[in-house]
Amino acid sequence: MSLFTLLSARRSVRDYTSEPVSREDLQKIADAGLLTPSSKNLHSTQLLVLDDPETVHQLAACKPHFGDMLKKAPAAIVVLGELSSHAWVEDASITLMAMLLQAAELGLGACWVQVRHMVSMTVGEDGKPLTSDQYIRRLLHIPDGVEVEAILALGHPTKEHRPRTLEEMKPERVHWGKW
Repeated sequence: MSLFTLLSARRSVRDYTSEPVSREDLQKIADAGLLTPSSKNLHSTQLLVLDDPETVHQLAACKPHFGDMLKKAPAAIVVLGELSSHAWVEDASITLMAMLLQAAELGLGACWVQVRHMVSMTVGEDGKPLTSDQYIRRLLHIPDGVEVEAILALGHPTKEHRPRTLEEMKPERVHWGKW
């Protein structure tokens, strides 16, 4: 499949069957993330692969409503950045895009669940809601020095999605020479 075809076929999938995602497919998706470029070749992105549906479903509480697809996802990859890198957000974002494309090529559904700067539904000891990062950090025992950028929800889609066309993607957003 050409890259252009893969990009047009890739859709954000939020409904999944209960069929597990194979370890082989999860490894291939993680490997795609490892192959991405990184600022100053620092490789500041860390990946936490989750294939226990119960744990994945608990991640849905990391942000109200917009994490609901995690309640159905049989697998997920938590994408974290090492805070020692000035470009950890960009590095993690590139990693996520590569993994989204790899999931699409494998016929899996995936959705980027933004975590950074989000707030969870859980209240901390101080009476204030935990940030999404704090919630995930507690749930998964994540060490200091890294922050969660996003979660990649993964599963087998419940329905087939048609590819997008360039016309739908607002080609007028491309400017040549001057604005």
